[in-house]
Amino acid sequence: MVGMILRNIRKLNKLRQIDIADKLKVAENTVSNYETEYSNITFETAINFIQGCNFDIQLINKEDGRVYSVNELGVVDKKLDK
Repeated sequence: MVGMILRNIRKLNKLRQIDIADKLKVAENTVSNYETEYSNITFETAINFIQGCNFDIQLINKEDGRVYSVNELGVVDKKLDK
């Protein structure tokens, strides 16, 4: 399912696999492997892939409806570690 989402967001912005590969600094076939789920993708690389397609990941707290970005949660995590 992750691969299908990655492929669809890439295609929505009319980007080619080579365009994303250049942004991620990986081989074009690596992008293909992510999209077909032949290779596993790390969460960090998936975020970079998604942001390279001009999308962002948002997480919604079901209790209060508050929306968080991945970057915002990274900052929250650092604050919680203190």
